[in-house]
Amino acid sequence: MKVSISAVTLAAALAIGLASRGSAHQETAGNLKIGHPWIREAAAGAPSTYACIIEIENDGDEPETLLGATVDGAGTGVLYQIIEKDGKFSSTIVEHGLLIKPHGSIELAPTTYQFKFGKITKALNEDTMVDGTLVFEKLHSVPIHFMVEADDTAPKEDAAPAQGSMHSDHAM
Repeated sequence: MKVSISAVTLAAALAIGLASRGSAHQETAGNLKIGHPWIREAAAGAPSTYACIIEIENDGDEPETLLGATVDGAGTGVLYQIIEKDGKFSSTIVEHGLLIKPHGSIELAPTTYQFKFGKITKALNEDTMVDGTLVFEKLHSVPIHFMVEADDTAPKEDAAPAQGSMHSDHAM
């Protein structure tokens, strides 16, 4: 069989493109399809980072609740809702998790929801995968892989006002 050089080159380019940063991956846990979980790159010893998920679809007949996440080298992440008011951003802990309705879906975009992680114990290098888990109410701890990305699309939180607010003390 004869294969032209251009066909081989095209196949190689497609393979490289599919494996490159930003290519979405999907994981499955029970009736849930977890679309492209990712975490922002961070150096070992960095004070924090965050993770997001493009989408979680629930193909089941029962609701499920997303409660938390862990990432190897970043520990346990706390789920925060990002709040924008008058062009200023703050965040608040999502106390009871995010409900994923039967045959429904949720998105955890950097501008709406984030898992925030504290002190980073090992480098999270761009274009690599890192082991982690998502914690659900019914499925409990589900092993997944987070893609490490150099994303900087998340809003930056403004300094907390002197009076009480919903602002978090956790920096991004």
